[in-house]
Amino acid sequence: MSEVDFIYACDASAVPENGALNVNLDGEEITIFHTPDRFIARSGFCKHNGFKLELCEITGDTLTCPLHGWKYSVSTGKGIKPSYTRLETYPIVMRAEQLWVQPVAQKEEDDFDTSAFDW
Repeated sequence: MSEVDFIYACDASAVPENGALNVNLDGEEITIFHTPDRFIARSGFCKHNGFKLELCEITGDTLTCPLHGWKYSVSTGKGIKPSYTRLETYPIVMRAEQLWVQPVAQKEEDDFDTSAFDW
């Protein structure tokens, strides 16, 4: 982990099961997802047009932005449509039914599908 401390984000019960909740931590808008087996913290907005991710549709592991249909994998943060984008991931832990997030995004490996680009 980095030198930045974890910050209290919310009670775990505030995030609906198979749903999401946006929180603002030290100026970072972060979406906390509650999947069937864990909590995941990702950037708070769609990369395309800045729509709040907590308002997007979640079907299984797919998050769909209603504005223009961009899709992401909740579990990995990788773009599905388009595949060349990724949501930032933030470290998250649960302590005594409370969720704590480190408001510094983790560095992700660039493994994007660049086949959509006309080189």
